[in-house]
Amino acid sequence: QNSSWGLDLKEKELEMRHEKARYLLILDDTKGKIAGFVHFRFEYDDEESPSCAVLYVYEIHVNQMYQRHGLGRKLMGMAEKIAQNESMSKIVLTVFKSNKEAMAFYDKLGYTIDETSPSKFGEPADYEILSC
Repeated sequence: QNSSWGLDLKEKELEMRHEKARYLLILDDTKGKIAGFVHFRFEYDDEESPSCAVLYVYEIHVNQMYQRHGLGRKLMGMAEKIAQNESMSKIVLTVFKSNKEAMAFYDKLGYTIDETSPSKFGEPADYEILSC
C-alpha cells in the first residue's frame, strides 16, 4: 500500500535488521520456501511517556501462493502467545486505512483502534494504530 511517508529501502533494511527485531517464520519444507513471516519487537507503547510494555508487530507477510489458508491467523496467534508468555500488556500494529483487506483481517482477530492512534486525537493520517 502507498504511504504518505513513502518507502525508503535503506531505512526498511535497517528496521528489519535492528538488534531488537524478532521473526516468526512458517516454512514450506516441500518447496524450501518461506510461506509467511511476522516481524515484531518488544517495545513500550509510547517513547515519550511509556506506560506499558507491548509486542509491536512491524510487518506480517504471507506469500501469495499460501494466502487464504489461515497462515496469517496462525502467525498472529503465535505472536499473541509470545506476548502473553512475556507479560506484554497488548499487541500493537500499524495498518494503512486504504488496506481494507488488512483492516478486515485484524477486525476479525479482535483488534481495535488503539488509544494512541492519530484518529483518536482528530489528527489526519493515512494509517491507524490497532491493538488487542
